[in-house]
Amino acid sequence: MNETRRAQADLAFMKALVEEAGRSQMTGGAIFLAAGLLYGLQCLVHWTQIVGITHFSDTFMLVFVIGITVTFLIVLGVVTWRDRRAGQRTVGTRALNAAFAGAGLANLVLCGVFGLVAWRQRSTTIWLLYPVTVSVVQGVAWYVAYVMRKRLWLALVSAGWIATAAGLALLVGSGDEAAYVLLLGVALVVLLALPGWVMMRLARTG
Repeated sequence: MNETRRAQADLAFMKALVEEAGRSQMTGGAIFLAAGLLYGLQCLVHWTQIVGITHFSDTFMLVFVIGITVTFLIVLGVVTWRDRRAGQRTVGTRALNAAFAGAGLANLVLCGVFGLVAWRQRSTTIWLLYPVTVSVVQGVAWYVAYVMRKRLWLALVSAGWIATAAGLALLVGSGDEAAYVLLLGVALVVLLALPGWVMMRLARTG
């Protein structure tokens, strides 16, 4: 009888871990998908402006950029609120979530730091270094995910972000702003939105 109860308890525990992993992947995936698509779209629209495909007014672009951020914050708030209602997490899940949350916080701080210095120095070059550092931070966060989950595709995403950082760094100061913005936009879609979609798919099928 004790062995039966113990087996049932073990099965219940394993089921809880699987369900928790699914919820965590769904939450993270939704955030990455939204961020990648929204900010990737922003970069690609800006790229069409640079190469002369579109000719939007400055007012339109300002409203567009603000709208992108407001939309993402709404998605982030809804997803985070739903995730908080899911209950407690294991140490491993909390650690992985903390790695990505820390990356997000680092990106926010870096945005303020580079933005302030770029404004004070009137230097576009300084501001262009911000996405380079963000790419490095993303590469580290996805590497942590690979170490914890041991999934090859996570390592590929990490390597992709590091390669993006290198590519952006080479373009800084080159005068080819179009290539810089295009590379960043493609990276956001391929290395953030796509992995987010994969995570959501895995959560549904897991």
